Amino acid sequence: MTTPDKPAERPDLAAWRHRHELRKSSAAQPIPSGKTYERKPKHPQPQENRDNDE
Repeated sequence: MTTPDKPAERPDLAAWRHRHELRKSSAAQPIPSGKTYERKPKHPQPQENRDNDE
């Protein structure tokens, strides 16, 4: 019986290494999520605080 020179890599580690190399490469492109930044309205202030010119 022959033994391999190096043991077989765990499948989860092999998949991680593949994804990691793809992310590092120039072929990596962001996937648009469809979510965009929307500014929320400011908190309303009471009238007396707004018009106070002191």
